[in-house]
Amino acid sequence: MQTKMKKEFVKKVTEMFGTHEMKNHIVFDPVFFINGTDKNNQEIQKLKNKLVRIAVKQPIWGQRRPMIWVPLELLIANMKKESIDFVLKTHLAEANTMNGDLALSPKQLDDFLLTQHALGKIMYFNQPELNNFIVIYPPALVNILRSFITDKMFWPKEETLRNILREMTNTGRIKKRDLLKLWQQKQVHQQMACDEIKEFVIQVLVHLDVLVEPKRHSVWNNFLVPCTVKNKMPMSFLDDKSFENKTISLVYRFLKRTISSSLAFKLIGAVSGIWAIKEENGRPLLYHSSAVLYVDSKTEFRIIIEDTRVIVYLTHIPSKFTISPDIAASIQECLTFTLNDVLKFYLTSIGKSHTNTDVSNFFRIEVGEVCDRSPCVLSISEAKRISSWNCCSRNQHLTKYPLLWIFDKTQEECLPDCT
Repeated sequence: MQTKMKKEFVKKVTEMFGTHEMKNHIVFDPVFFINGTDKNNQEIQKLKNKLVRIAVKQPIWGQRRPMIWVPLELLIANMKKESIDFVLKTHLAEANTMNGDLALSPKQLDDFLLTQHALGKIMYFNQPELNNFIVIYPPALVNILRSFITDKMFWPKEETLRNILREMTNTGRIKKRDLLKLWQQKQVHQQMACDEIKEFVIQVLVHLDVLVEPKRHSVWNNFLVPCTVKNKMPMSFLDDKSFENKTISLVYRFLKRTISSSLAFKLIGAVSGIWAIKEENGRPLLYHSSAVLYVDSKTEFRIIIEDTRVIVYLTHIPSKFTISPDIAASIQECLTFTLNDVLKFYLTSIGKSHTNTDVSNFFRIEVGEVCDRSPCVLSISEAKRISSWNCCSRNQHLTKYPLLWIFDKTQEECLPDCT
C-alpha cells in the first residue's frame, strides 16, 4: 500500500516540477511517509540517514577550521540548549577573553561570527546598529516573523490582534505600536523579553527589507510590509488610451530563471525605501509584487514583477513628450543599482559568493513604450541604432522617448529644446 502511494506521489511531483528549471534541487527519491506520533517509526531513521548523505556532499563538509574556534562553538551550542536566542556581542566577547590562549582577537572574533553566519548557525550583521546583538538561534527570528507574516488560518484568536493583521494585509502597512502588540503574545514575548532586543529585531527586519520605513508619511513609526500584501495591482490603467501617450516603459528581463517571491518582495521593499509609495484616499498603492511610486506632483512610476520580468511604467501626467530626461535616467540607474544589490544579497542569503560574479549578466534591460496594454520594448543597443521601429501590433514607435531612460554621456551641453 505504502509503495503504491510513494509511486503515485513521485508521479505527481514529476508532473508538476519535471520541466522546472530548478528541478535538480528537488529531492524526492526516495520518498518518506512518516508517522509523527510513532517515535519508533523506521521512516524517520531512513530520513535521517538520507539527510546525512546529502550533508556529506556539501562543499563545506570536511573543511578544516581553527582549533581556537572550538570554545566559542561549544559556548554557543550550550546557549542554544539553554534556549538563549539572542546575546549581546559584548557578552560573547567577554566570555571569549576567558578562554586564555584560545581567546580570539577582535578581528578574529568578527571573522568567526561572520563564518558562523554564512554557515547558518547564527545570524550576525557586522554593521552599525546591527552588530550589538547576535542571533544565537536563527529559527527564533522565524518564529518572530510568523507573528505578523502568516496565513489567516494561523492568526491569533484575539480580535484586536486579528484587526491589526487584517489591516496590514489589506494595506501593506503596520504601526510600530501594533507590531509591538503582536509581539506581546506569550510565544513571541518569551523570545524578546527586553525592549533592546525588540529594537534590534526591528532594525534587522528593516535591513532585510521585510519592514520598510516610508519616505513620506504623516505619522511616524509606521512601516510598510510588502510581503504581506495579497491584493494584486488593478491593471485597468492600461485600458486608458491616454496612458500610452503619457508613459514610457522599462523592462528588466531575467535570462535564465523566474523571479522568486523572496527576491520580488526584497526588490519592492528596497524600492519603497527609496521613493515614496503613492497614496490614494489614505491608502498606500502597494500591491502583491508591485507598487505605484511618487516622483513629483506630475510624475509617478509603477513597478510590476511577474515571471521573468520587472516592468516599469514611468508616467508624466501632461505627456511623455515632456518627461524630464534627468528624472527618467536617474530612476533607471537607481533601479538598476538596486536590482544589482538585491541580487547580490540574494546570492549571499543562499550561501553563494558574489565577489567575482557580475550579476548584471543575469538580466537584460529593454526600453520602449506602451502598446496594446503591454510594454513594447527593444534592447538598448537596438534603440540606439535606429530612430523608429514597427511592433507586432503594426504600430510605429520612435526611439527618442524610450531612450530618455538612458543618460547620454557623450552630450556635454543641453540641446536648444532642453527643458
